[in-house]
Amino acid sequence: MDERVDGRTQRHVHRRGEVLRAATEHVLDHGLDGLTLRKVAKDVGVSHATLVHHFASKERLVAEIVDLVLSETLRVPEVPKGRRDTLREIWRNLSRESGHRHARLFVAITGQAVYGDPELRQAVASSIEHRASLMAEGLVRHGFSREQAQPAATALLATMRGLFSDLAITGDRDRVDAAFEDMLAQLE
Repeated sequence: MDERVDGRTQRHVHRRGEVLRAATEHVLDHGLDGLTLRKVAKDVGVSHATLVHHFASKERLVAEIVDLVLSETLRVPEVPKGRRDTLREIWRNLSRESGHRHARLFVAITGQAVYGDPELRQAVASSIEHRASLMAEGLVRHGFSREQAQPAATALLATMRGLFSDLAITGDRDRVDAAFEDMLAQLE
């Protein structure tokens, strides 16, 4: 059967990504406390109905923001082949001033996921599991066995999350960077 899409729906498909990015910026600026679709809609310049059309609920919007923020926070940078500095590059991206907004929200989101609604918890869990799997694959390429790689990747992500929390709260870059380097030395 030929499935047809009406012209109006097709015209607005591209807007979903724009709206998601704008909503993410709103959350990066204001956090998740007191978040409502109406506040987001007003701030990003769309109607409440537009948000509902694209995301159905606040929980669905937050879940997609979570995935976008975690993707940006834990993205693996391009590192020339053969260099073993991938983890340092991830840490530099995460801990540099321009990465603080995403990383700070990442910490807040993971905290809310512990006590929050099940959809948020599932979105965070799925994203973290996906990132851990990507990191584990990288560790396998660097000589870890498959059995060692997944627990090591999980420990790395948890440690980096904790170190960033420490950095965001204390601002003590020297101490936190030294702890990161100590973690890498233990890993090697």
